[in-house]
Amino acid sequence: MDYKNLISVVKVLEQNNIKYALGGSGLLLSLGLTNEVNDWDITIENPKNELLNVLKSFDIKEIDSGDYPFASKYKFLVHNVNPKVEIIGYFSIKTSNGVCNLPTISVKEWKNIQIGSPEVWYVAYSLMDRIEKANKLFFYLKVHGANANIINLMLKEPLPDYLKIKLKELLNN
Repeated sequence: MDYKNLISVVKVLEQNNIKYALGGSGLLLSLGLTNEVNDWDITIENPKNELLNVLKSFDIKEIDSGDYPFASKYKFLVHNVNPKVEIIGYFSIKTSNGVCNLPTISVKEWKNIQIGSPEVWYVAYSLMDRIEKANKLFFYLKVHGANANIINLMLKEPLPDYLKIKLKELLNN
């Protein structure tokens, strides 16, 4: 696995005190739930212009943050070599009840990289209908325990009822 591009971006974010978290398949890899990474997804909650200024030494391309259900404010491709590095600003997904904000919460460090919340990414994968990845995170949280504060934070979002039930199941584990 090639971490070089990811680490180069993370170092610049950290040098500029930008709070970030690695999610997606990078999160799954850090938890031992996959051996494959298609791209490195970094979430942040900083204004776009601030981030562009911080990352000016990189060749950055703004890309479409995706069709429905995606509602993030922006998305950048920082390295276009596999595995690619993508930065998602203010990660959010539309639901039938509104827009679900998926906060950038770092819960641990892995290979000197801040790793995102499995609880947040369980919600994200569920809302994206990526059932296999959602199930991996759900069972991981059942076995290793879920962070009640993060679950309660996510329960305040406009989630579908089925997902609220699953999150409450993690609380009662």
